[in-house]
Amino acid sequence: MATAGAVREPGSAVGPVDRLGAWVRWWFAGTPFDWGFVALSAVLIAAGYYDAWSIRHLSADTWEHALPQAAWAAITLYLGVWTFVNWRRGRTLESVVPESYGLALVGCLVFLTGMVINLWWTTAFGMDSGVPAIFRPPNLLQIGGAALIVIGPLRASVGRGELMAGPTAVLSAVLLLAAVTFFTQFDHPYIDDWAKGLTGPPFPNNFMAEELGVLSLMMQTLAVTGVLLWTLRQTRLPVGSITLMLTISGLAAATQLGKYQYVIVAFAAGLASEVALILASPRADRDFRMRLFAVTVGALLSGFYLIDLALGPGTWWPPDMIYGSVVACALVGGLMSYVIFPGSDALRAASVLWPAQNPDSSPTAPDVTVERVEHALKVLQSTRDLAESPLIGLHSVPSPTAASLRLTIEGAIEHLRGSSFQLDAQAGEILYLYYVRRIGGHYPVTLRVGLSRAAYFNRRSYGVRRLVDRLRELEETATPSP
Repeated sequence: MATAGAVREPGSAVGPVDRLGAWVRWWFAGTPFDWGFVALSAVLIAAGYYDAWSIRHLSADTWEHALPQAAWAAITLYLGVWTFVNWRRGRTLESVVPESYGLALVGCLVFLTGMVINLWWTTAFGMDSGVPAIFRPPNLLQIGGAALIVIGPLRASVGRGELMAGPTAVLSAVLLLAAVTFFTQFDHPYIDDWAKGLTGPPFPNNFMAEELGVLSLMMQTLAVTGVLLWTLRQTRLPVGSITLMLTISGLAAATQLGKYQYVIVAFAAGLASEVALILASPRADRDFRMRLFAVTVGALLSGFYLIDLALGPGTWWPPDMIYGSVVACALVGGLMSYVIFPGSDALRAASVLWPAQNPDSSPTAPDVTVERVEHALKVLQSTRDLAESPLIGLHSVPSPTAASLRLTIEGAIEHLRGSSFQLDAQAGEILYLYYVRRIGGHYPVTLRVGLSRAAYFNRRSYGVRRLVDRLRELEETATPSP
């Protein structure tokens, strides 16, 4: 699976067989726990949408929220069983919860809190439906809890150092957007198409329809760009991920009133957004392009929707409303980019995903920077991602392959470990245990080296800088003098 912003070295063309093998390996990425968790999370989101659909269409009274609560119980039980197994293995509190699933566990507790409070709330204030039901505090807790639950596989992928999202991480992002869209269904353009038709409602209701219509497009832009940019801050998305995210969330919204024609609109907006991301090619030194991508997504979401109405049933909105809505949504997307990436520092914090290109650097003589070394360490065990590192073109690397670069980095780490200077030796040991041997998360490495948490992270950062120095030394000795 290709990603936007991937670094390709000249002469490193990949054959059809290698591409097929990489594609097959991509589908098997993720742990068995991730696959089970993402499957149960999909059931949870689907149950929530079915619950909303049944309230709209079924007159028979059934146990309220039965399916979502059953799905929550299944996820909690699944997480509990794995927690118990981990406890039997490690007998430590730090190792019981599967790595990076702490927020998912918090989400289960938040969902449970919403269910418990709802018992008292219903007794005190009675039943409710429609828009008030969405803003009912216990229901808001359950929606928020569901959003925390479904991001578990995505956070696990990031925690394992996967710079490109695997299938479970992509599906986790899809479910996150669906969960956020669930909250916005009280005013969503794929459910209540206020702009549809050649004749609008009579005065003064036409003002209300115009306001709700524009607000629905702006809310959709907030939800989509917010989830997209947050996901891109965590990981790189394979081509097709944005299309899948928009199509599935659009389908979920369209099921509520059977307006499936908007699924095609969501699909088209997703495809166009994929192209926009490829053209933007976000990097740590290209913060403007990230803003431009967010602005483009906002314009595409509203633009394709209004184009569909114009080509189909038509719209009664005047030109000012039509074109102004697109501009407003574009501005909302741009503003959301400042929320997720408030400044250049925030974008540089994600530079391991999109390393900046040094102006003096070239594919045949790449500059050794902290960001690039951090990137290489994070993907040291991933041949696919390591092969995309610019460091593969170093003269000190025997051959331009991921295996050679891995051996060079491991050799440099061994050099640090063998240093007579205690600080270097300790930093090298940390890099060796965490990145080469991969004995676990930061906690077991902290215990092994016998440092406090603060001292451990300071020493790890120092080790990365010393590793940069060592690689530069190797490069100087390997580069022939002019």
